[in-house]
Formats: sequence, structure tokens, C-alpha cells
Amino acid sequence: MLAKNFDPKSFEKDFSFAAEAAHRNEDAESFMVLLPPPNVTGSLHVGHALCYTLQDIMVRYKRLKGYNVLFQPGLDHAGIVTQLLVEKQLYEKGAKKGSLEREELLREIWRWKENSGGTILEQMKVLGISCDFSRLRFTMDDGSKKAVSRLFIRLYNDGLAYRGERMVNWDPLIQSAISDLEVVEKEVSAKSWYLKYKLENADGFISIATTRPEMLFGDVAVAVNPRDTRYIDLIGKKVLVPIINRSVPIIADDYADPEKGTGAVKITPAHDFNDFEVGKRHGLSLVNIMNERGELEGEEIPEQFRNMDRFKAREAVVALLESEDLLEKVEAIKHKVPFGDRSGVMLEPRITRQWFIDAAKLSIPAVKAVKEGKIAFIPKHWENLFFEWMKNIEPWCISRQIWWGHRIPAWYGPDGQIFVAETAEEALQKAIVFYGKKDDVELVQDNDVLDTWYSSGMWPFIVLGWPDELDLNFYSKMIIVTGFDIIFFWIARMIMFGIYAVGDVPFGNVYIHGLVRDEKGQKMSKSKGNVIDPLQLCDIYGADAVRYTLASAASPGRDIKMSAQMVEIGRNFLTKLWNVVRFAQMNDCAYCTKDFNANTVKHPLAQWIVHKIKNMVQDVENSLENYRFDEATRSIYQCVWNSFCDWYMEFLKPILQSESGIDASNDVTASMKKEIRDVTGWAILQFVQVLYPIAPFMAKKLSGELGVADISWPDVSAITLDCGDSVEKIDRIQSVISAVRSTRKFLGIAPSEKLEAKIETTDDAFRQLCDEYREILLRMAGIFAVQKLDSQSIPVVIADAVVHIGFEGKIDAQAEKKRLHDEMKKLEKNRADTINRLNNEDFLRKASVDIVQEHKDRLDSFNDRINKINYITQNLM
Repeated sequence: MLAKNFDPKSFEKDFSFAAEAAHRNEDAESFMVLLPPPNVTGSLHVGHALCYTLQDIMVRYKRLKGYNVLFQPGLDHAGIVTQLLVEKQLYEKGAKKGSLEREELLREIWRWKENSGGTILEQMKVLGISCDFSRLRFTMDDGSKKAVSRLFIRLYNDGLAYRGERMVNWDPLIQSAISDLEVVEKEVSAKSWYLKYKLENADGFISIATTRPEMLFGDVAVAVNPRDTRYIDLIGKKVLVPIINRSVPIIADDYADPEKGTGAVKITPAHDFNDFEVGKRHGLSLVNIMNERGELEGEEIPEQFRNMDRFKAREAVVALLESEDLLEKVEAIKHKVPFGDRSGVMLEPRITRQWFIDAAKLSIPAVKAVKEGKIAFIPKHWENLFFEWMKNIEPWCISRQIWWGHRIPAWYGPDGQIFVAETAEEALQKAIVFYGKKDDVELVQDNDVLDTWYSSGMWPFIVLGWPDELDLNFYSKMIIVTGFDIIFFWIARMIMFGIYAVGDVPFGNVYIHGLVRDEKGQKMSKSKGNVIDPLQLCDIYGADAVRYTLASAASPGRDIKMSAQMVEIGRNFLTKLWNVVRFAQMNDCAYCTKDFNANTVKHPLAQWIVHKIKNMVQDVENSLENYRFDEATRSIYQCVWNSFCDWYMEFLKPILQSESGIDASNDVTASMKKEIRDVTGWAILQFVQVLYPIAPFMAKKLSGELGVADISWPDVSAITLDCGDSVEKIDRIQSVISAVRSTRKFLGIAPSEKLEAKIETTDDAFRQLCDEYREILLRMAGIFAVQKLDSQSIPVVIADAVVHIGFEGKIDAQAEKKRLHDEMKKLEKNRADTINRLNNEDFLRKASVDIVQEHKDRLDSFNDRINKINYITQNLM
């Protein structure tokens, strides 16, 4: 017997899903979910919880359907993040910055990884994520290293990986290039200094606004718009850069915007992406004035500013400009500045020699695969973002100036010749052949490592055995579930690498879920104090309640507004099902696998619930096949809470608890009771089975209580019973009860008040049905039928019948009309306000899709209530 109170803590810890996760049904159709490998430094946040829960639901559903399922887990080495973390710990223990040797630091990071890395894996188990952890892979394990080197060599030999100089986003804290996609634009308060660039050999100056006065030492030109009449006569002349008096030309270029600042801009090609392009168009020189630490450095820098930090240099430069009367004015502004998403420091555009991949060439077959439908994005509109990114794709900078990661398998000869190979020995053999001598060939391996996303992009085929023996049972048969923010970071690169390395797409479907926000729709952040901890929710409400809540809110294309109250609602639903099973146990409603056959039930109530269950199972199947997790949970909820608990169990109780049943003209027979008990136990088991992918801990617990060891997916295809007549009967009685209850509630008549009712209909079968179920109508609707009704009444229309509900003596009709009149006035005002807002173009332009939909739903609610009031007041005498 189940405990009286639902307490997830009492049983969740008892269940492990390792055995089923590792089981393979080799003869069946294959299905795979590739877990986006979390950072080895990571802890489970609510975004993870959503992504992993949706993946796990699909995996468990497919297992129950008999597929050969693989849920592949992994951990990402997270190069920059992990190195920064371990370095910080070492510095806190007394190590001096810059004192660590490469091998020493790597040993420390590997030690940290073995002792502290992968915490998130244990946290995933708390949430019930059923990966096959026996197959756990790490992006820097031996297999990954071999695959990464092998692909790099192939890309290099095909001319798709190359070394060159380009402007990159440089992180002065990490002292490494970072990907354009790892740049976070933040709006900051700043100042705009208007500097005086004096005309050479003439009186006067051009005023130029800049937020980076310290960068003027790299200026090589001043640009004005060729159509800006203020400067047309100055084009081709020269000005002097403040402080250093370098003579630079005034050039005409459309980049200069007459509407911004003074219309003239200083051009620093070595330290600005836009200026770099201007410089290429005009053949301008590159003057590099900043080192890798973000300090001013170089022969062009006056002595007093050399090796000065960029921000201190700014203060010093401004002070000197003021003292020399070269500063016209200063304005306070707000503008966006690029920051590194890992380090949190302001980035610097910097020209460096890096390794790149020709992503444009790799993107061509990837785009073709999506356009031809070999890969489907769900929802489909995310394809547009994919295409947009791929259309504007730039060379991918894959080298990072850190030590933790896959070291680039390239060695350099004395003259800079590059030798790419898997090992130093292979590189040396290539060098010997190239130089034609065996002695005195010294090679130095590239110090840089590959971008973390490089190995992540190879993940679908790395985990399946490439380059040795690729498991084709699962390649191309996997799905990806992830957020939109890594469509380019991860999804696009997996497609590009998969087609290039294997010759086929790695997966067929990509389901993109929304972001999890707080209950007000704001993005969660520690600074706002609105971060929701999924593990804390698991501790309070149970893991199944968290999973159920996330699934129920996962509507395609929409973000989730998450709150503890939502999880409490989920917990309440699971409590309801817990109590249903307990009720079944107390009333001997056990499912007998040998004797029960849904096709043989005869009682109308039994046939009705069989019909509801069959429809529910089919709806859930259809929803999960189409990644409609929200609809799947809604179908289960409505069937359990509404059809079964609110209706079936109320109809059922007289049969189980008394000698007079639903059919008042007949006594309850022993066979009737047995059938009702059997169908009740069967129905509850179907609920437990369909709930298993969503709430596995509870489903395991309840199935055991019902005497079923192995959970399987309900096979309702074999149910061919014609339930039409029974369904119609129960549905009609249900409609009478619902209509009466609604009217009672509207008028404020207590449920305990018994009301007279007269049924007016030409349908004799309906009249007979109401007579048959009179005890149910009395108990559930509080009405009893009379032949003649002399008192005041409200007519309730139900299909082709009218039920007149007597209310005389139960309410004050005049007072009720006044109350309804006052409510109507408020409703009409609220409706008018809502209509005005929905007709306001400014509101529609600024409001989110969710907010607009909320207003539309509110308008529907107002209209329904107003129509109901009008109907009631017309019939109150």
C-alpha cells in the first residue's frame, strides 16, 4: 500500500536507470540522442535541466516503443574556462602569474579534472537523465585526440585549414584570440572626446569624436564622406595627429557618416574592424600600438606612454591633450562595447597570425543538405537563422593562445616551413624529406591549441568511433535537442564537419527549445537575483515535478516563464495520480495482465474510460513524435485529472461503495464490480506507462505498486471496441452536470443546495438517460427532476434539450441583477482598454508574442463573461 502522503524523497533515490540506458535492442530501428557535452567545469542550471529533460523524454519514449536507443553522454574540456579556473586556484595558493610551465599547468588541470570535474554528470542523475554513462566520452580522451588530429591534417592537405594574418577579437586577460561568436556586446556609460586634428600648412583644425583617445598613436588617416559639403575642399589635404604630429591624409570614404559626431573619423586600421576595411580600400599602412596584454607598445608610442595599460593610458593621453589645448569638448554617452563572454574584459581588435578554416567552402554542402530536407529544424523558422549565418560566414579562427586543449598538430622548421602530422615523429620524417637531410633538422611544435568548438563540431562521429570504425547504426539516425544560441556554434559546425569527414549528415532533426526565463519573462542572472536552481526545486518538489513542469511549458518557438509555483502545480498533479493509485489499492482495483481485455468490457462507464484512454495514448504518441512536449503533458493531465478523477471516479464510487449503482433500476452485480475494478486498474496502468518518459521515478514506483515489473508503451492499436453509444451517454450526462455547476457557480448557489430541475426536450432517449442517471445528477449536480416547475428558473441549453433550473428562495434576483450589472460595467471597460491596446501599433511593435497573445486571451475571456452575464440577466425575473 502506498503511503498516504506523496513524498518523492522517499523513493527517487531508490531507482537507477543504468541498466536500461545500456541495453541495446540490436534488431530494431536505431534512434540516438547526442547530449550537448557540458563543460567539465559546469554545474546544472535550469537551461541544462530543460534541454536534458526533453532529450530524456524522447529517449525513454523510443525505448518503450522498442527502438534500439543510444543516449550518448560526454564532457567538453572547455579550454578557456577550465584553464582560467585552475590558474585562479593556483594563484590563490601562492603561484605567481606567468611562472607556470606548460606541462606543469596541464598536469594540474588533468588532476583537477579527475578530482573535481564532471560534477554535472551526478547532478543529471538526480534529474533522472538516463544517458548510457558506461559510454561516457571526453573531448580530450585518446580517441578524440586521434580524431581531431586526423581531421586537421585532412583539412590542411585539402587547403581548408591554413595559417594567415587577419584581424581578430583579442582577449587581453586570456591573451588569446577568441571567436566572433564568443563576443558579448554590452551597453556601457562612456565619454566621447572631441580631439583637434590641426590642418597641415594651414590654419584651423578638424574636430573628431572618439571614445578611444589612447589609440590615436595608431592613426594613419582621417576619413570624411565624399558627399559631406563641410569637408569636400579638404579631401586630399593633410592633418597632424595630436601629440605625435604625424602627418596623415584626409581621405574620402562612405564609411564616414555625416550624421554621427562631426562627420569626420580617425582611421586606425590595426585596431578597428571597420578601419581595417577602410585601410585596405585606400592602401593605408598598419601601425600596431598594443601588445597582447592590452598595453601600449611600439616605436610609435611616446616614451611616457610605453608599456602603460590601455585604460591608464587613456587618462594620461586625455590629460596631455587638455594641457596642450587639443581637446575641444567632452560628451557623456552610452554605447556598445565588445566583451569576452568568458573573461568578462573588454576586447581589442588586433591583427595576429592565426590558424583558420575556410568555413565558406565547408558551408556549401551544409546549406544544401538543409535546403533539400536532409536536416529539419523544428520549429522550421530556425532554418532562416541558420541560412543567414551561413550566408555571411567568415573564415573560422580555430587557434587559441592557451595551453589546455588540443595542441595544433603543426611543426615549424628553421625557415618557418610548416609540417602537419599526427606525431612529432611523422612531422620529422616529412621535414627530412623536404630538406633532403637527416641531421640538424629541428622542429618546433605550434604552441596554440584548437578552439573548443572544433572538437565539439566533430562530436557526432567521434563518439561513434571515427576515424577507426564508424558505427553506422546510429550515425545520421540521431536527433539534436538544444537552444537557438548554439545553432552556429555547434549545429552548423557539426553539419559541416560531418558531411566533410563522413560524407553524410550526422543527424536528421534539430529541435530548438526556448530560453528559460523568470516568471516575469526576464533573463536570469546572478546580479538580478532571479536565478532558479533546478536542484533546489528537485529537493523541494521532486525531480519528476521539475521534469513535468519543464515539459509542460516547452512550447515550440516560445520561451518559458519559470517559477516555483509552476513546479508546485506539477507536484500537485503527481500527487493526484499518487492518490488515484492509492484509491485503487484501497478498492481492490488491480490490473490483471492475464484476464483483462479492453475489447470485452460492457458497462457504459467502462467503455467510456477505455475510449478516453485510447484517445489519450494516441494523442501523446502523436505529440511526442512531433516534439510537442507541452501537448503530450496536457493530454495526460486532462485525461488523468479531468476525465478520470473529476468524472470517472465520481461515477465509479456508487458502484464500488454501495449496492445500488449507476443504473438505479438494477442492482450492482459481482461481475459488474469486477469489470469496473479491472478497467480501473487497467486505466491507471496506462497513465503510469505514458507518464514514464516524463516522470520516470514516480512511474517506476507506481508500476511496482500495481504489480508490473517492466514498463512498456500501451498498445492501444488492438482496441477495436465500438464505444460510441456509451461515450455519447456519459458525455451527455457530463454536459448536464457541467452546465448546471457552471450556472450555480455564476449565481453563487452553494453546491450543497438541492435544486429542482425540469428537462424540456423532444428527445425521449435523453429524457430516459437523465432518469437512468438521476442519482448521479443529484449527487454531482445537486438537481432532481420534476415534471412541473412553478418557481423562478434559469434555462440551460444542452444540445437539443433545455434544463430549467429552479432558483426561487436560493438567491435574491434583484440583488443578483445589480451585482451582475456592476460587474458588466467593469468588464466592458476592461474589454475596451484591451481592444485599444491591441489596436495600438506602437504596443504591437514593442510587445513580445507572448504578451500579445495574453491580451488576446484576456479579450476572449471578457467576451465570454459578458455574454454569460447578458444571458443570465435576461432570464432573471
